[in-house]
Amino acid sequence: MTHRDIALLLADAADGVEVGIAPTQAVVRGGRRRRARRWAVAAAAALAIVGTTGTVALAGLPGGGGGRAEPAVTRSSAPLPDVFQNKPHRTELASGTEDGKDWEVFVDVWDAPRDKAQAEAQLTAMGEYRGEWPGSVRTAADLVGKRTYFVQRSYDGDTSVVIENSLPARDASVSTDMGVTGQGLSPQAKPLRLVIGQVAKTALEVTCDWKDGTSAVLHRVSDPEADGSLKQGIRSVEGSPDRWFVCVAPKGTAFKNARVTGLDQ
Repeated sequence: MTHRDIALLLADAADGVEVGIAPTQAVVRGGRRRRARRWAVAAAAALAIVGTTGTVALAGLPGGGGGRAEPAVTRSSAPLPDVFQNKPHRTELASGTEDGKDWEVFVDVWDAPRDKAQAEAQLTAMGEYRGEWPGSVRTAADLVGKRTYFVQRSYDGDTSVVIENSLPARDASVSTDMGVTGQGLSPQAKPLRLVIGQVAKTALEVTCDWKDGTSAVLHRVSDPEADGSLKQGIRSVEGSPDRWFVCVAPKGTAFKNARVTGLDQ
């Protein structure tokens, strides 16, 4: 059969075909059903992984450790704030008086800039605010998408930054993860009695262990004491996805260890 014969046969077949309107709605509905099924399968798989292990190990990928399970970090689905303000959220963590001298610990949290222009404005505002500058930042672009916090200790009117860091805006501690440091209650104090830490929002109880074998148990707190001081405990911090805590070792001993000993199920 020649090409011309084939062409004539196709032409005859086309004459007998009635061309109607494409079933657009049926096609769209079919596509939606297939897409919904794919989302449902993906969601079920993700829930199964989290429900059985609590973590997702990225093996063989950059930063995944080639099969080594890395600590899990949650990613909040909440968007960045629509209104960006060049001033920090301040939260007082603890305060008290010792030997007639007042002490206080507070944290400043700066929102994550959305772009380089906001980051440049934020660095300028940080310098004007308290002369603050995150040590991990080299250029303004390093701040884009990251929140920055400065933990400050005040003792007898002398205030200094004792902890600072910049982290991706949606990173948060999970389970019993903890970041903790020991400091002197005053700038000159040698014993590390002042303990500052951050934990997941699910943490209900934290235990601070001292070198003399004793411990202090902290729970969630919010209101100040009757004398106006802030009770040592676990607090929510504005602008941070984590909770923070402060505990102070008794005189004559120092910080040994801190651990999460209670979780909100």
